[in-house]
Amino acid sequence: MRLLVVLTCVLAGCLAEKPQPCSSPPLLSGALTMLGGYATYLYDALEQRIRLSEMGTFDNKTFTSDVLLLFKEGTMYEINKHDRTCKKRPLKTDFQPLEVPKNASLLAQVVLGTSSGPGQGLLVNSWIGDLPNNAGKFVTTVTKSGCIPVSTVYHSDQFGWAVISFFNNIIGISDPSLLNPPDFCPSAEMKVDIEEPANFLSVFNNYVRAGSERLEAAAHLPLCRLKWIPSDSMRSLVLFVCLSVGCLAQRPHICRSPPLLTGRLSVSTQSEKLTAYAKYSYDALGKRIRLREFGSYNNMTFHSDVLLLYRQGVMYKINYRDRTCCKKPLCTRFHPLEIPRNASLLGQVVLGSSSGPGQGLLVNTWVGEMKLRNGTAKYMSTVTEFGCVPVSTLFYTEKSGWVVTSFFNNVIGLEDPQQLNPPTFCEDALLEEDDGEDPETFFSLF
Repeated sequence: MRLLVVLTCVLAGCLAEKPQPCSSPPLLSGALTMLGGYATYLYDALEQRIRLSEMGTFDNKTFTSDVLLLFKEGTMYEINKHDRTCKKRPLKTDFQPLEVPKNASLLAQVVLGTSSGPGQGLLVNSWIGDLPNNAGKFVTTVTKSGCIPVSTVYHSDQFGWAVISFFNNIIGISDPSLLNPPDFCPSAEMKVDIEEPANFLSVFNNYVRAGSERLEAAAHLPLCRLKWIPSDSMRSLVLFVCLSVGCLAQRPHICRSPPLLTGRLSVSTQSEKLTAYAKYSYDALGKRIRLREFGSYNNMTFHSDVLLLYRQGVMYKINYRDRTCCKKPLCTRFHPLEIPRNASLLGQVVLGSSSGPGQGLLVNTWVGEMKLRNGTAKYMSTVTEFGCVPVSTLFYTEKSGWVVTSFFNNVIGLEDPQQLNPPTFCEDALLEEDDGEDPETFFSLF
């Protein structure tokens, strides 16, 4: 009987316990992006100290800033090492640790990248909840192993969407002295602010707004008010990223994703009108894609099922409930999941942490432009270093604005190849005439 119990547990995955709210390690070093800026950070939850050294762009000009938050002392220092000066401000808010609040609800557990090979995937948990005092909502994602922060999405009426993305996290602090004010700061006079920061997010928001009026200058983050960074500014940002992660050690190469993939994806638009979730099957050998999708548009839910057959030049919109098909021409060529040859490397980073097994995923981010029938599209694509498995793609056209696609739970291979053939009730569907709109593609379909 004991043996039967053991076998049952193994077969049923009884060890896969439901994720629980967690706290990140009390000492962390790493990097983050937020509101168009790039920053390295030092985080000390034991002594309630945070140091942010930021670089970014605003109006095509680069800038740097340095802020030290000492919550126990109730003081914030804005540090200028070049001039050896400090601005000292009151910090009367409580320290907000990097953690998943106990009242948060589990949204999903997914694999970024793929579980099909070693070093190709990262298991993460996403949690959703309300900000204190009905200030808004948040969605935070942490690694399953170690509770390392990956991203946090905030939404409030005051700021709209704000996204903090964490990467290159290391457990520990290599130089604790950086969490103490420099020797030229103690003589700084305290400057009283009219508005006091409320939490870690608003501290950074208010600092960004007061320091350089950059709150609306989001440059490359999903769900923010996105703007494409001009080429000169892009080169500066690339330099910053490369210096921080050592991308020159071994330059990543242009790559192509596996020819057969099955997985899930989510899609969001800049206008916030559309959010969608889909299961996809991808066959680059036969040039076929199947997307089964549900979501909301203008606060109305919808379901759709589409099969793209590029070799035949046909797209089927399938309705299993009514057993009907809408057959339309597909005049565009197949775009495989790959990094185009003319793409430029933006940076190589670790999602999560490299401090422990199962805590991090090495990824490369590429940027470029793509010619479409009625114009040019800009993109930013992130793939795993090992396997070139898609993680996310930002796609921009004047017609649709920014579209953000996030891939997860990818598996190399096709779970059911039959899903990439039209159902039998589609055989009699008549081909409808082209309506003159841009052809549907894997990126523009939503």
